[in-house]
Amino acid sequence: MKKKVWYTYDDIHRVIKQLAEKIQASGVRYDAMIAIGGGGFIPARILRCFLEIPIYAVTTAYYDSDNEGQVTDGVKKIQWLDPMPETLCGKNVLVVDEVDDSRVTLEFCLNELAKEQFGTVGIAVLHEKIKEKQGKLPENMPYFSGLTVPDWWINYPWDAEDIDGHNRLAAQAAE
Repeated sequence: MKKKVWYTYDDIHRVIKQLAEKIQASGVRYDAMIAIGGGGFIPARILRCFLEIPIYAVTTAYYDSDNEGQVTDGVKKIQWLDPMPETLCGKNVLVVDEVDDSRVTLEFCLNELAKEQFGTVGIAVLHEKIKEKQGKLPENMPYFSGLTVPDWWINYPWDAEDIDGHNRLAAQAAE
């Protein structure tokens, strides 16, 4: 069994503030975010507080929600921007997800988005796991991560059924 780690909403907010500072310091002004659901929705929403740009959403399925840590046969589109809004044509977009784990979902989304007419496409993830990745990212694409972390199972507060219990586990782990 993989080691597990718990993050609170406060932890996430602090990391996203630092992530926003990295993005702003990059010199690229992003016009919009494309959040990868479901994990990228909340980080994108918090990131919007700092970047003040709109959020668009796509949803894919790769991880098997019935079996923790297991994957399906391939990434599938659940919800997509189809057709792509004209307001994004030629714009700089930031693709946001919660974790860069296997990189398979990111690769899938970036390949699909490469078919569109954007300016600069950047990537922002809350957590980048230290591990060999199955998926590949395009070369020279701006990449921002909030934290680089070991390959542990991450328990996010938005997945908790009992937030008080979740926060207790996060506090115990921090001791």
